[in-house]
Amino acid sequence: MGEQGHPELECGLGSWDSDMYGNHRILVRAPSGGPVFGAELPWRRRDPDPAAVDVVVLAPSGRRVRNTVPIEVTAGHGRIAFEPVEGEGDYAVHYLPYAHTGRPYYPQAAYRQPTPTADPGWVHRCGLNRPERVWATLPRAEAFRYEAVSAVDSFAPMGFAATADECAALTAAHPDEPFLLFGEDRDRPLGRYDGLPARWAGAVPFAPFAGAAARGEFYVLQAGVYAVRALAEVRTEVRGLPFPVRSLTTGGIDARGLPFENRIGIGAGRVHVLWFGLDVPEDTEPGTYEGEVAVRADGADERMLPLRITVGPRTVTDHGAGDPARLARLRWLDSTLGQDDEVVPPFTPVKVAGSRLEILGRAVEIGPDGLPQRLTSSFTSAVTGTDGPERDLLAGPVTLTVGRPLDRVPLTLDRTGPARVRWSTQATGPGLRLATEGELEADGFLVVRTTVEAVDDLALDVRLDVPVHAEIARYAMGLGLPGQVCPETYDWKWDTPTRNQDSLWLGSPSAGIQVSLRDEHYARPLNTNYYREKPLVAPRSWAGDGHGGIRLRTADGVRTVTAYSGPLRIAAGERRCFELRLLLTPFKPIRVRRQLTERYFHAYASPAEIAAYGANVVNLHHATPPNPYLNDPLLAADVLQEYTTEAHRLGIRVKVYDTVRELTRYNPELPVLASLGSEVLAPGTGGGHAWLHEHLGTDYVPGWVAPDVADVAVVTSGDSRWHNSYVCGIDRLRRRIGVDGLYLDDVAYDRTTMKRVRKTLARSGDTAPLIDLHSCNQYREPDGFASSANLYAELMPYTDRLWLGELFDYEGTDPAYWLVELSGIPFGLMGEMLEGGGNPWRGLVFGMTARAPMTDVRPMWRAIDELRLADAEFTGWWADELPVATGRDDVLASTWEGPGGTVTAVASWAAEPVGCVLTDADGPVAAYAPAIEGFQPERSFAAGERVPVTPGRGWLLSVRPAPVPR
Repeated sequence: MGEQGHPELECGLGSWDSDMYGNHRILVRAPSGGPVFGAELPWRRRDPDPAAVDVVVLAPSGRRVRNTVPIEVTAGHGRIAFEPVEGEGDYAVHYLPYAHTGRPYYPQAAYRQPTPTADPGWVHRCGLNRPERVWATLPRAEAFRYEAVSAVDSFAPMGFAATADECAALTAAHPDEPFLLFGEDRDRPLGRYDGLPARWAGAVPFAPFAGAAARGEFYVLQAGVYAVRALAEVRTEVRGLPFPVRSLTTGGIDARGLPFENRIGIGAGRVHVLWFGLDVPEDTEPGTYEGEVAVRADGADERMLPLRITVGPRTVTDHGAGDPARLARLRWLDSTLGQDDEVVPPFTPVKVAGSRLEILGRAVEIGPDGLPQRLTSSFTSAVTGTDGPERDLLAGPVTLTVGRPLDRVPLTLDRTGPARVRWSTQATGPGLRLATEGELEADGFLVVRTTVEAVDDLALDVRLDVPVHAEIARYAMGLGLPGQVCPETYDWKWDTPTRNQDSLWLGSPSAGIQVSLRDEHYARPLNTNYYREKPLVAPRSWAGDGHGGIRLRTADGVRTVTAYSGPLRIAAGERRCFELRLLLTPFKPIRVRRQLTERYFHAYASPAEIAAYGANVVNLHHATPPNPYLNDPLLAADVLQEYTTEAHRLGIRVKVYDTVRELTRYNPELPVLASLGSEVLAPGTGGGHAWLHEHLGTDYVPGWVAPDVADVAVVTSGDSRWHNSYVCGIDRLRRRIGVDGLYLDDVAYDRTTMKRVRKTLARSGDTAPLIDLHSCNQYREPDGFASSANLYAELMPYTDRLWLGELFDYEGTDPAYWLVELSGIPFGLMGEMLEGGGNPWRGLVFGMTARAPMTDVRPMWRAIDELRLADAEFTGWWADELPVATGRDDVLASTWEGPGGTVTAVASWAAEPVGCVLTDADGPVAAYAPAIEGFQPERSFAAGERVPVTPGRGWLLSVRPAPVPR
């Protein structure tokens, strides 16, 4: 059989129009003579219904042979008759032709159904109207070669299925074996195919596996288990080798640094592949080392697969991770890089003074029940510093009641590191026990988990109250509320199948909280067009028995958020976890200077072109020459490093698109990840691009397709070990390639991974890293009506800039929406605009511009430099005291005060043209509008003169106080 995996055919690649004829074909050689030939096609297919797919024959010239009759089409083989229209030669039989429908970035493959094309007269003359009678008499065109249109499309070597007869013969040859073992090297991964591959049907089970590793390498291999009968609780162990060995299939370390195990069962007649990684030390003596893989299952005796690993004299660095094809990057799956409680700048260590915990600009006092009894903020009203007066967010303690009196034990606190403090307490009451655990991190993340354990059968009505001063809770977002002025009253019920909603943000720019409710069954949902493939799981505690919900009420200057379970029955011995998560906002002061001086270029161009444009930060999207494939930039490491080196020489920082939401088909580890079932790849209904059909089966979610680079992606789970690998990849991008940061496009991971990414970037380079977060508007039906800012708030402590983005409305929304949904200001960030270039006048009062080169922002950059705004102190219109006012609530003004004088941006939300008089603390002021191309003409306004403002537009004005009368 050889290395190609097909018993009858040689394997290779060919070139043809795959959109017309599919990705696979078999070449048959027709001799001279005869009006018809029969061809036996040992295609060994895995598609679910081969007889429902057309078969197309092309002549040597590429012309379609219309006189073709399929005689028999099964999974194992096909029999066709065709007319040799060009005489002797090699004819191509294309057996999986498809058409892609839908959008090019989200195509759906429809395999072409069998369509009769043969002339009836030719069919009759050749006797093919009764093909079963003439098949044996037809002269043969011999099949000799399988071809795929590309290497990534090829079924060789493991994608050819063993026939039913071969499976039966293999089983009969080993009548007493409950399962058979086959060793296979890393360069022939089985992937998601769960039937016996033809390669193993012709191999000897339990034959010793021989592999070659380098010193210092993480060497991976696979052992295939063919279940003769159904197997449960498959377990494995590697013995005898002098190297550390780990089983990558049976468990590992999850994305939060906790160990886990996978339970493995294998159906009768199916195959499951087990992956192992060997950490070969650099000082290993060259030679051959012997060991064995032991596999056992419930009800089946242990079986062994001998191993012979030859370690050569060569030593590799980084465990071999520099060559992705070696699969050594699988070592990263169980990494805990960045999994610690150290502080990430600009955050400061948590200070503990009794039950008072202080972090950057905020403080928390923990009550005896483990819940916050006081929350304060010292952020300035402009959100530019943390030295403002301390203000209380809460009008009273946060309370959780269960409807029964409780006796509590004293609270205990424990510092696990500079960036985290934990506490716990317990309580008892009639028929129940409560255990409460809480923690606060330096970024402003606070969580309290209260577990109710029923000693007796209970009927409870659990209620959480979070009272917030109304003067603080001026705005709201979440639970179906887009960013807006906070309503006086609001009611909400759980509806997770269609609503990606479990949190509410309340606050003002300088003080706020996001309240989220979860339980122990929480699983991170998918997002960005995929929410309904994996929606939120409603918490059994907070949602109760279908009666739970949240209400907001305002009275006497207090807005109270109340979460209630409704009538809740808990059986004796049962537990329910009530998890409360609070994000204390803003996370950090806004950095206006960086916002104005870090000038982004979001497109592929040479570093010289970007420098000439005037930008100093480039975002390299995927599907570009230095970053061709989705979410695996290391596949083009050499090109990316060359580009980055040149960009740095010209003073340009380089950021790359890299998330874990989807994964390119070119990722060498993808077959391994696919073999892990739904651990890494999100389960779904399949479909999408033809490649996904042909290589991943049916249980997946199709991802993005980039036609220009022939890239196809599959959606990953929102929480898996692949996040560990991702963090290690970020480390390598920073250390080895020299990239300066990341461009995140609607990421799927949580704050734990985001925090690790930030730590890794900060620790692996000499300069401060840059991370910007882009989002398409998630407040849509496909995304579960989740406001993007609310959805990603937990990531914002570790982000430098926002780009909220596609499908956002910059014209028909009010200032509250701009402030809360778009600007990032209430979270300590600043942003940029995208959809249609945004509204440059309104954007400027938030310090926002559009992003180059989609919008030409160079005239505004020049104005910013000439007015020296980067060196000025910024006071946004949301601050308590404004340097310059317009006298109107619908025309807002934000001001820079510095060496370039006082400069004010004004923008109108009025419905009609209006005029406003600019004033400062001393009265009306004169103003000068410098000419800015595409933004405003040059104009001067005397003190007290009305400045005309068109609806949706505004000015950038240099303000001069009126002269003092003599």
